[in-house]
Amino acid sequence: MTRLLTLLALTLANQVPAATLHVGAGYPYPTLTAAVNAVQAGDTIEIHAGTYSGGLFFSNLKGTAAKWITIRGAAGETAIFDGGNNAIQLTDPAYLHFKNLIFQQQTGNGLNTDDGGSYATPAHHIIFENCTFRDMAVSGNNDLLKLSGLNDFEVRNCVFQNGA
Repeated sequence: MTRLLTLLALTLANQVPAATLHVGAGYPYPTLTAAVNAVQAGDTIEIHAGTYSGGLFFSNLKGTAAKWITIRGAAGETAIFDGGNNAIQLTDPAYLHFKNLIFQQQTGNGLNTDDGGSYATPAHHIIFENCTFRDMAVSGNNDLLKLSGLNDFEVRNCVFQNGA
């Protein structure tokens, strides 16, 4: 009986529906960082209209092959990440889908994805869809979208304007 109850509990735990974490002024998560700290594999982080400060860093942000994490701008709203050295730097991410976001005015790279310096653990399975990368606030060897040590990625229907 105990074994059956344990199996049932594990089965139910795996069937918990994915959550949508709403980000923005007046929403449960005021910043992307707050939502990332609460996100679970399979969840969606929905960013509502506004301009958000860049300079964010997330290490080991990972969904799974069956439960990707989606980070997207809310439908019909404009979510902008403005400024910072990088708008967002991701180190060792996996199974992430970015959609409907704008990145602008960075002084290093717009969005930077890397493997944390280890060839043994590359970043992998990242999708960028309907995103705009624009107006770098620097000149030189700086990228609107920098991908280093990343395997299995897609860039779909994105706009790149006024790079360094």
